[in-house]
This record gives sequence, structure tokens and C-alpha cells, in this order.
Amino acid sequence: MKRYKQQIQLPEIGEKGQQKISQASVLVVGAGGLGTVVATYLVAMGVGKIGIVDFDTIEETNLHRQFLYSSNDLGKSKALVLTSKLKNQNEHLTICAYDEELTSSNFDEIIKNYSIVCDCTDNLNTRLIIDKNCFANEIPLVHGAVSDWQGYITLLHYKNKFQYQDLFDIKTLLQADSCESKGINSPVCGMIGSLMSNEVVKIILGIESNFDGGLLYVNVLNNTFKTLKLNK
Repeated sequence: MKRYKQQIQLPEIGEKGQQKISQASVLVVGAGGLGTVVATYLVAMGVGKIGIVDFDTIEETNLHRQFLYSSNDLGKSKALVLTSKLKNQNEHLTICAYDEELTSSNFDEIIKNYSIVCDCTDNLNTRLIIDKNCFANEIPLVHGAVSDWQGYITLLHYKNKFQYQDLFDIKTLLQADSCESKGINSPVCGMIGSLMSNEVVKIILGIESNFDGGLLYVNVLNNTFKTLKLNK
């Protein structure tokens, strides 16, 4: 427990809370700009079991924001490299790599070992698969996204039962530009990813969140932070 002394001192955590964290299981879908941040903090805080799902390989253009990768990792599997580095960070945890695309066909097999999902993807089709299957399995979903200088975070399929399709018009999203075409600011990934990991820990501890039925929008270009109340 000495490793986690500073967070155990928080009255909201304590030794009982740390035990809950050590027994928790979280699936991180996407090992990119958000996923590397989310997984790093969850491992640092001692989440007992973490799964990393990603079928992409590391490219040079990833390195400015996906800070656990280096030039020596180019061309390698994101899921395998990230898992290896996280195991070095905290050898006491169970960290599993899924070097494959998450689909409706393999979702149930992968998710059966986890109780919380983090959507760190940048692909709409994958987001819709995650949303649909978390709904079907009644699994809390911490959802975040970033683009250019902006990002947002919300909780789905939690106590207020919001779904991804309750928030956005899918036809509009299908026509939207991707990060590849709009570019992306590195620190906004760190901000949203940090908040996502914080929400995971709050779910584990049973702490209420205004992101359940609310959405935090961040624009770091003009330092705007807005919490929006959601309506289905």
C-alpha cells in the first residue's frame, strides 16, 4: 500500500477505496492520444486489471501526442507496445493486450472480463459499436474525444442511461472531419485523458459525477470550459 500512500490519504479513497481500485477491471479501447493517457493514470493508481484494445501500428505522426511511444517503436503494434510499457510501470497489475479491431463479433468475448469501458477511439463506427454493446451489457462507458484545440468528456450507460446516439446526430457525425484532416493539439489529449481516468476511479469508488447527464466541453485555444446539461 506504500506505493499508493498519497491517494490513500484522500478521505474519498482511503484503504477501502484503494482495495476497490485494486479489484477493478477496465477496458481501454484505443491506444492513441487519449488511450495512452487514460491507461497510464489507471496503471499508476493501481487499477487491478486493464485491457488495451487497438489494431493500429505506431506511426511517426503519433509521437507528438502519444508520449509513451518512441522512434524505436515505429511500425509496431500500439496495443502490444503500450501494454509492455505499462507492465514496466507497475508490475503488480494484470494488463492484457488485444491487438485486434473491436467489432460486434468479438466485443462480448473481450468485455466479459471488464466492468468499465473507456472509449478513446477516433473512429465513428467503432464508437457506435462500443455504444451499442455497452448498452446491451449495461456497462458504464467513459467517453471522450478530441479534435484540433477542442475536446469533451461524458459518461454513458451509467445511472442516467444516456447513449452516444442521444447526444449527437449520427448523419452529421458521418460528414464531420477527422483528426487527420483537422489536426490536433497535444495537451488537449492530456487534459481529456486525465479527466477520463479520474471519472473511471470515481465510478469504481461510487462517487457521483456531473458528467453523468452532463458533458464537459474544453477549448484550450481560448481557455473555454463549459459543462452542458444533456437532454435525451
